[in-house]
Amino acid sequence: MLLGSLRKAVSVALLAASLTTLSAACGRQQPATGVPPSDNAGGGPAPSAIVTPTPSTSAPGGPAVSASAPLSGNGAISTRRVYVRETTRGVPEVHTVLDNERDLSRFPGYFMKSDPKIADAIASRAARTDFSRSVLVAWSRTTGCNSTKDALLFRSGSRLVLGLAQSPMGQCLVANHVVVVFEVPRDRMPKEPRFAQERNPRADPPAPGRTVAFGGLEDIREYNGRRSAEVTSARQLEAFLAGLPRKGAAALREQLTRHPRRGDERRFAFVLTGCGPTGAVLTIGRRELSASPTGDEAIRCIQTQSYAAVLAVPSQLVPAHAQLID
Repeated sequence: MLLGSLRKAVSVALLAASLTTLSAACGRQQPATGVPPSDNAGGGPAPSAIVTPTPSTSAPGGPAVSASAPLSGNGAISTRRVYVRETTRGVPEVHTVLDNERDLSRFPGYFMKSDPKIADAIASRAARTDFSRSVLVAWSRTTGCNSTKDALLFRSGSRLVLGLAQSPMGQCLVANHVVVVFEVPRDRMPKEPRFAQERNPRADPPAPGRTVAFGGLEDIREYNGRRSAEVTSARQLEAFLAGLPRKGAAALREQLTRHPRRGDERRFAFVLTGCGPTGAVLTIGRRELSASPTGDEAIRCIQTQSYAAVLAVPSQLVPAHAQLID
């Protein structure tokens, strides 16, 4: 009953929002927007209409639904609600698409510090996903004082719309936050999805952490330096680079000059091996941080080569007393 009410209410809300957006935004357009790119890339929010349903847009006797909708509707696209959880803990806001098992294994890292139980539950409930047929759409956002009872994922053109069935709760001291994961058949997903209710509608990375430097190293079969280290401070970075072959260290240092450290992040360096990888990714566990090469998953080689990577992650996502794993 609740699911039917939500579907009907959001459908009406999508139509109302489409008319509102069409009249308000006619003629307005958004600009289209290895070594990682420089940090000044970005894009502005896409235009959308915020709809707070009135009694005329809510199913009789049903909870209110809030949605942000663009111009044309394609309806509900999720086939399974893998996970739905409302919380008042300070979990991060994130919206992304998980395309494969590796994405799924790393995504829970967003929640390992703030609420490890959410991280574990998502990993467990999503384990049976058949990624040859489907993807996972994960959405974590603040919802205010209303209590969320159910959720559906809608598509409207290239935009994904989160429909929430909510009951009003009046005033609150701490805002509610909802974390949802949907399974969506690949043929129902837009090629370049945009998350309609977000200031930045582009999908976030499937896991926390970004590569700020990556490169190959000369022969280090007799390397005795550290294979992993925190390099947040200049002193820590120089200590790590001092143990690397000279050319490799110089290349990393040059890359890092293009990516100055942000004040809210920590940085970690790793020495990795692979068969021609193009980058690296960070995995955050309950008490450990590790890295692995990417881009060489389909390559087989007789002898692996050595690489160094420096990865950055927001400080608030690093679990207390986390240990680096080589």
